[in-house]
Amino acid sequence: MTVTLQDVSMITALPIEGKPLCMSTDSEGWRHQMEALIGMSPQEPEVEDGGKKDRVPAGATFTWIAANFAHCPEDADDEVIQRYARVYMWHVISRTIFADGTGKNAPWMWLKALTILDNKFSWGSAALAYLYRQVINC
Repeated sequence: MTVTLQDVSMITALPIEGKPLCMSTDSEGWRHQMEALIGMSPQEPEVEDGGKKDRVPAGATFTWIAANFAHCPEDADDEVIQRYARVYMWHVISRTIFADGTGKNAPWMWLKALTILDNKFSWGSAALAYLYRQVINC
């Protein structure tokens, strides 16, 4: 047995028709791009005494997201409200549909994908492809 595209459609109600959700997964400059989208990004890790940086996934930890975006200010303007909504959607899809194996990080590429929500993309197909990829990598 396997999960099919029809299963994804029935369970999640995500669209399975439309354009494929294709984008570059290149993480070059992701912190700068994240700051442009949501106004901030996680700090770079400090360099250890040996001069080597720890390898950090391109994205943010869920604890960082909660610490910085838990509550939208009551007097927020439309731009700030949209920023908080984008971060909330990023958090939700990174925890559910596009969860990674660690359960600790929200990958940058899904925040980037939320910039193109206005178009008719097949999010269900993307979810199924991501699920298959995660199963293979286990």
